[in-house]
Amino acid sequence: MKVIDRQTMKMAEEMAFKSGISYLRLMENAGTATARFIRETLPVNERQVVVVCGQGNNGGDGFVAARKLYENSAKVSVILAGGIPYTKDAKAMFERLGDEITVIDYLDFEDTCNRLILNCDILVDAVFGTGLNRAPDNITRRLFETMNESSATTFSIDIPSGIACDTGEIKTACVKADYTVTFEALKPCHLLPSSNEFCGKTVAVKIGISERIMEDLPFIAKTISTPALKPRRKNDHKGSFGTGLSVCGSYGMPGAAVIAAKAALRSGIGLLKMVCVKENYQIFATNVPEAVLLTLKGNDGKFALGEINLLKEHLEKSTALLIGCGIGLSHDNREIIKELISATSVPMIIDADGINCIAPCIDIIKQAKAPIVLTPHIKEMSRLCGKNTEEIESSRFETAREFASRYQVYLVLKGANTVIATPWGE
Repeated sequence: MKVIDRQTMKMAEEMAFKSGISYLRLMENAGTATARFIRETLPVNERQVVVVCGQGNNGGDGFVAARKLYENSAKVSVILAGGIPYTKDAKAMFERLGDEITVIDYLDFEDTCNRLILNCDILVDAVFGTGLNRAPDNITRRLFETMNESSATTFSIDIPSGIACDTGEIKTACVKADYTVTFEALKPCHLLPSSNEFCGKTVAVKIGISERIMEDLPFIAKTISTPALKPRRKNDHKGSFGTGLSVCGSYGMPGAAVIAAKAALRSGIGLLKMVCVKENYQIFATNVPEAVLLTLKGNDGKFALGEINLLKEHLEKSTALLIGCGIGLSHDNREIIKELISATSVPMIIDADGINCIAPCIDIIKQAKAPIVLTPHIKEMSRLCGKNTEEIESSRFETAREFASRYQVYLVLKGANTVIATPWGE
């Protein structure tokens, strides 16, 4: 699924309008899809539902959702967060609510609204959406605080109110949703670590914009699904599935090497060679009996530069190389990694201390003749690119894309939502 910014979503709506779908119809579709998702998630019959609506088009979506939930036998109240709506389409949807749905202005009846919010079963946030361009005022902050105190299941329409769509910045206060119902595509704030905690489970629903329009749009990123393993032929054997060379682990830090080895075997590698210092031999042999162990002379529990030629010999017979997990920081390790980057003709993954070893001389990876994959967490990424962690967290997509393009590597920027960037900038 695509991840698009606010401006691109507006472009999609404009293109849909030009193709014959009115903005009012898109709003009707958005509110209807939201109500449908709520009904599919929780029973609404005779449940107390409060829909908090802003003055803009997000509020218009909320009016539609309120009407549709009422039509499905929910007991619906609508709270106007800032007064009567001001956009043309939102006004039209407000007028369609009818007299059966209770409408209360928060500015005039704050205490009554707070009681409704605190005692409802389902709470729908339709205050700001993607249109937020300012910090909430004191009254709106109090409203958000009450909404967050409620034990109701909270659904935010498009994005939780108070969050900036494209950056994930929280404008002093925001709604914390259990579910976020967004439209057609994910937005950056649904994935960025500064804001995704407040989105709960996020789903993207269709609102009538054609697949052709969505396919032609520019995008910030795409989500990827779990890859399917290819079926194996009856007579395949270990020689059919490649040989991995793992240069990982040092005295006192064998765990990551063991986990990486098990992951390689789990995913179907044909033959795995684990390079180890003598101090780790027993641990590796006990925990990964399927692997071939290559014991090298160590230097204080770490790999020794004097063994580089033997490593290169094994590399020539391998189809992939992993280096770095738990190897520790040392002069010899730095030089070994530099040598292997220059020597490898097969894909090379550099992880953990491997990254830390080459961070001060990162330009070395430009000498690689084979694909390089770097897998930093946020602190390691900070060492690689010179940005502080706060800068990286607020610009994960841009930081990953810029680095991968500059150094022509595959970058796996780890986190709750891992960002993978390719050498050509995707």
